[in-house]
Amino acid sequence: MILRLFLLAALAWIAWRLFQQFQRGQLQRPPQQEQFEPMAPCQKCGTYLPAKALSRDGRCGRCGE
Repeated sequence: MILRLFLLAALAWIAWRLFQQFQRGQLQRPPQQEQFEPMAPCQKCGTYLPAKALSRDGRCGRCGE
């Protein structure tokens, strides 16, 4: 009976230590920075779009048609 109680206490202690380490690991991670794309206006209509979405002459897909 005492052996079972000792094993249960040891398992609870190990679980508690793992939980504490997990909590510390979550709090110490640096926040991920968001990646922003540069924006540029369409040369014809002036709508701002990601610079990659504009054509070579600086127009959006709708004005380039």
